[in-house]
Amino acid sequence: MIEITFGDEAGRAQTTLTVTEVRLTGGALWSQLEQGLIAHYTEGAWKHRGKYYPRVCVTDACCLLFGIARDPSRVSDPIGVFSFTGATFRANGVAIAQYREDQDMWQGLIRPFWWTALRLVSAASVARLSDESRAVLLNPWDPDPVSVTLARDFRSPAGTLAVRPVW
Repeated sequence: MIEITFGDEAGRAQTTLTVTEVRLTGGALWSQLEQGLIAHYTEGAWKHRGKYYPRVCVTDACCLLFGIARDPSRVSDPIGVFSFTGATFRANGVAIAQYREDQDMWQGLIRPFWWTALRLVSAASVARLSDESRAVLLNPWDPDPVSVTLARDFRSPAGTLAVRPVW
């Protein structure tokens, strides 16, 4: 089971929930089965049951799952701790995305891509939720080899390396 803990400024736990999966759609954390809407990001914090929390922590051996629910296409290795500090999404303490409230989307900080939705699922559930022959293994800390490549022959006018999308 996945544990979601809401914390204060000092990181002290204030309330905890247990769910089988966590879905993130724009600024909303929710669970399809147990809780419905768990929290949403507003006014610089996560609002849960009428209270505002600056920190949310998701613990268990969870995997990030991207793609549509019936056909997820990208999956990460199990990661022990995911957290939200304000609008910043972290994996094991490393900032990997920032929520852009004006666009209701998440922007990758390490990987150059945007997304509106993802799921955090227990590592044990990944095999039944995705077709491993079609899934792309995702490491949140590495540049994305699927969507971006650094090319020495594709230089900006200043002569520095530029990022070129791979279609």
